[in-house]
Amino acid sequence: FGHLQPQALDIEKVVLGALMIDSDAFTVVSEMIRPDTFYDPRHQKIYGAIQSLNLHEKPVDIMTVAEELKRSGELEEVGGPAYIVELSSHVASSAHIDYHGRILAQKYLARQLIQFASMVETAAFDETVDVDELMQRAEGSLFELSHKNMAQEYTQIDPLVKLAHEKLLKLPPIHISEPTRRTP
Repeated sequence: FGHLQPQALDIEKVVLGALMIDSDAFTVVSEMIRPDTFYDPRHQKIYGAIQSLNLHEKPVDIMTVAEELKRSGELEEVGGPAYIVELSSHVASSAHIDYHGRILAQKYLARQLIQFASMVETAAFDETVDVDELMQRAEGSLFELSHKNMAQEYTQIDPLVKLAHEKLLKLPPIHISEPTRRTP
């Protein structure tokens, strides 16, 4: 119908910039956004690089993101190092990254719903499609779409195990003596 897909390119830029200036920002948005949440394919690749760095517990900043994109052969596709610098130069803090991340997640869900509705409409016009089967497929697809886009609470266990191990190593040793037996 000639409609522009739901998107917020300025917010995509702000989120990516904030992720490169604040090391804690990724944990705030990682549950609600994925690379395909971004509308701009360049931003999908940049977020993918940021996600990869975080998952491998490597520092995230302008230089490491550019290096990760260079390593994957995508640096020039996203606009080169200059574009990476530009993304972070307009962001002063990550103060509202949660709010911005939710906007991106909502825009992505709206695009998915449009795609879903288009698929159902096309199939409904097809006289060879069994309507009852279409209803079941549509219901299953809508449930899957809803389930996939719900924020899922999870914690990466590796960092927690490392932290607990480090704390245990710092504790002073405990000496347990044998209990003395009383003789009647």
